[in-house]
Amino acid sequence: MKRISSRAALAMATISCLALMACGDDGDSNPDAPIVPPRMCTETSNAATLAISDQSDETFVLWSGTSPTSIGGGDTIINFEFYDVDQPLTGTIDLAAGVNANYETCAACIRVRALNAAGDAVEKTFFQDGGTITLTEDPITNKRMIGTATDVTLVEVTIDEDTFVSTPVAGGVCLSLGTITLNADAIPAAWTCPDAAFDDGTTCNCACGARDPDCDMAAAPVAGCTGTQVCSAQNTCIDVCNVLSTPPVGCPAGVCGFASATQDICVTSATAVDPAVLGGTCATATPILCAVVNTVATGLCDNFEGDDKVCREACDGADDCAVGEVCAPVIGTSPKGLCITPPLNDTCETAQLITIGTPVTGKTGGALGNYGAGLEVAACTGASQNGGDVAYQVVLTAGQMITVTVSGVSPKFDPSVAILGPGTAAAVCGVNPLNCLKGADAGLNGAMETFTFTATTAGTHFLIVDTFFRNQGGTFTLNVTSP
Repeated sequence: MKRISSRAALAMATISCLALMACGDDGDSNPDAPIVPPRMCTETSNAATLAISDQSDETFVLWSGTSPTSIGGGDTIINFEFYDVDQPLTGTIDLAAGVNANYETCAACIRVRALNAAGDAVEKTFFQDGGTITLTEDPITNKRMIGTATDVTLVEVTIDEDTFVSTPVAGGVCLSLGTITLNADAIPAAWTCPDAAFDDGTTCNCACGARDPDCDMAAAPVAGCTGTQVCSAQNTCIDVCNVLSTPPVGCPAGVCGFASATQDICVTSATAVDPAVLGGTCATATPILCAVVNTVATGLCDNFEGDDKVCREACDGADDCAVGEVCAPVIGTSPKGLCITPPLNDTCETAQLITIGTPVTGKTGGALGNYGAGLEVAACTGASQNGGDVAYQVVLTAGQMITVTVSGVSPKFDPSVAILGPGTAAAVCGVNPLNCLKGADAGLNGAMETFTFTATTAGTHFLIVDTFFRNQGGTFTLNVTSP
């Protein structure tokens, strides 16, 4: 059995044409059987570059690609797959003999899938039934596929999704790949630094034409940049700075702004900076940095907590903010973010009273995430609620039916709404998990939420407006109506 958790998610890359024609079996020794001509498949050349799958590990490796010639209604995908099943993966391997004769057991496997036009279903699957593959090194160990595939043919099959047994389709079609030169490498073709430096597990090699996976490691040392630079997401060396040091450290070029919870960088893209001053409104929701003083962006356009594009002061703690403001985190889980005034109804104890039939405007920007556990159940919102939340209270009679609606949602806010109670704030909201009676979280950013609820017991009920995202807030209108 293949040691792989999911075959359906294998990645796709680029490969050249395949040829096909209808074919039958090769006949048998029965003299009374009709004469069937030998199967003939049109041979094609193959000179494409294959890409390694990011799902490969120490037990298997995959190179995958998309053919420009469609067998079904959509793309045609080919996989070169190698599995660690105690079989040699160097030298010349017979693709139609021993363990390699069936997809369930193959160590060296070639598989082709023809997708439908929508790309969401497989119309035909093909598996090797002839040819050899010669490899100069172990593809699993070295993550390189170097060698030659010779006279490769494939036959249409079905593959059991549980056992992976491949079974030829009677009267199916066959493919021929002919002879293929294999020169596939885990190192991207764009890589310009020494091969040994790529993904060496220790150093982020920057400005090498392609991104080094080591650059995703936290605190990895950087090679190719000066001592005062880091490697950007675009694989270029970029100067560091400090927005909130005393005094701030600016940039030789560009504008200093937040890049992560621990690092500020000099941003050279003009589209990332807005001319708004602190308290002003940024022109669009795209720029992030604002209030630039001596090459340092002292503010952030609020496309996060308030979702209102106001240029708010950058902070990494409440001491950076004015009295009555909090430092709402927008980058990472540390309080590196922007200063904002929290809503008064942050808790059930300070919940705003709702009059049925009278809409109220609200915001969650700057609120704490006081309420979460219990809201995620299917009978409530059906999703985790990790962000800051605010509370409202409404008095209901037994048997009273209400419709709760959150509308007028700011563009980057993904709200949810839930109802709890009845009872006091401490009794209803002070338990963990919460006992949610009904809720809604069906939409995404900017979408309204609504549900209908009938009270079984008279008393004060609490409405919680929350969000799935940890560092996200916004504005909305809440309305409770009753027939």
